[in-house]
Amino acid sequence: MGRYIQRRLLVSIPVLFAITVIAFLLLQAAPGDPLNSYIPPDAPLPPEQREALRHELGLDRPLVIRYFYWLWEAMQGNLGVRAQNFEPVSSEIMRRLGPTLLLMGTALATGIALGVVLGVVSAIKKYSFLDMFLTVMAFLGVSFPVYLAGLIGLYVFALRLGWLPAGGMSSPGQDSGLLDYLQHLLLPSVIISLNYVASTMRYTRSAMLEVLDLDYIRTARAKGLKDNVIIVRHALKNALMPVITIIGSYIPGLLGGAVFIESIYSWPGMGRLFLDGVEARDYPLIMGLILILAIVILVVNLLTDVAYALVDPRVRYD
Repeated sequence: MGRYIQRRLLVSIPVLFAITVIAFLLLQAAPGDPLNSYIPPDAPLPPEQREALRHELGLDRPLVIRYFYWLWEAMQGNLGVRAQNFEPVSSEIMRRLGPTLLLMGTALATGIALGVVLGVVSAIKKYSFLDMFLTVMAFLGVSFPVYLAGLIGLYVFALRLGWLPAGGMSSPGQDSGLLDYLQHLLLPSVIISLNYVASTMRYTRSAMLEVLDLDYIRTARAKGLKDNVIIVRHALKNALMPVITIIGSYIPGLLGGAVFIESIYSWPGMGRLFLDGVEARDYPLIMGLILILAIVILVVNLLTDVAYALVDPRVRYD
């Protein structure tokens, strides 16, 4: 296992390098002058000062040199400064990383937990009214766009019913406690998790139906074991294999959903920061965010493979 993890880490290095190269080239290919991001629209600079600022920022260097300079600085933890306020990009990202991880982690845990439970129930009650109802809800959850679900949830539960806060991470002007944070976290995390509840439920149901028809399950029933013991100790563990496999594929969707949901609910996370960077054409901020998000995705994929081996002892990585 140790050698496998080392090999995966070594493979991740060129993948991460390729991601940064593609992102850097796409940003440089965007129309317009990157220098304009550093100059306020209402305070244009004369040509001499523009060229001096361009030289100071290194924008007059060849493209290859600019990339490798950025890469060298990024390897030392320096992601540059924001174009709008000249704040360090790394400090801005670290300030927003916690809220995003909290939102994504809560949504992912909710989606997996509810999806597994509902999938097991649906498999046990195969072809019943409950099974058909859950199946219909799952199809709706998979096909419903996250941004539309976010707008509907905001309108219904925050504006019309007033049950939950409309946005933010805490109530302004008040001493925010745990309950206040949970109230602000509940609605956006549930909205993001809807798709993952539906997907996990369908995978769990399909895997459970396949496992429940295997010989060792029939043998366990013939020995007189209770259904609860058979499902929890024997069937569910093997049925979780495909669920663990797809958890890694959830992360890119979580990041995309966070961009919309954090904007809709004014959540102070990286998704909203990414949109701010795109709107302002803040190239250092966008590159820093892409680097951090790529690292997160690669690490999650590695943890998924390790969890796969831990759940199924038959899997070995030489």
